[in-house]
Amino acid sequence: MANYGLSVAPLLALLLNLILILAWPVLSIIGLFQLRKQTLPATAKAIWALIILVIPLFGAIAYWIVRPSEL
Repeated sequence: MANYGLSVAPLLALLLNLILILAWPVLSIIGLFQLRKQTLPATAKAIWALIILVIPLFGAIAYWIVRPSEL
């Protein structure tokens, strides 16, 4: 017999995907603006900018965890 009810799992997966898709550019832009304010050498800023842009979502999160000015 066919089940015509509403399944919750696809809706949760859709919601999670939507959150990740929206969070990636927001966190990347905020991370890049914070990086611009840091007093780091140009090469360090360039490397962090590449990490933030190339590794989606995790690059920006890694930047906030490490905080390069505190190294």
